[in-house]
Amino acid sequence: MTILEERSQQWQGKGGPQAWVAAWERTRTLLGPVWPDSVFDGEHEPDTVLADAAAGLATALYLVFRERGIPVSDVRRTDIEQLTHPEGAERIDEVPLRWESWLRRLGHDLEDTSDPVVARWRILRIDRPEPRHDADYGCSFTRQGPGVLEGMSYVLSRRMDLQI
Repeated sequence: MTILEERSQQWQGKGGPQAWVAAWERTRTLLGPVWPDSVFDGEHEPDTVLADAAAGLATALYLVFRERGIPVSDVRRTDIEQLTHPEGAERIDEVPLRWESWLRRLGHDLEDTSDPVVARWRILRIDRPEPRHDADYGCSFTRQGPGVLEGMSYVLSRRMDLQI
């Protein structure tokens, strides 16, 4: 089992709707080729950004699947980009509010932490206002802003070259 498979199963949580399980399966399929075990090496802890990226992608796949009724395998990059950069959104910080609204509309109680979709969303929704500055390196290794935004920015970056 790869590190991605192992950790993503933890990030996914136990149970949940079949659409959630299918979204995570596709997430592992998409990230497997670009996240070999070496991605998880290093002195700083990448789990926050990697967890947010994988969980953000799985949540986006889940939302598109449930909202549009198309199979998870048919969700494309343009579908995901419309969720992360929607037309008509005046500010990027509106995106997490829209995702929360969709989750509620799909029947998720955002206070029910026994729901694996909600449990992961509550982590993705955490807003870290200021990155920690590392004086030794002269830069920050922690993210700033809601995890869903940082994670989706990473997973959709050109650097990732994700084949959706």
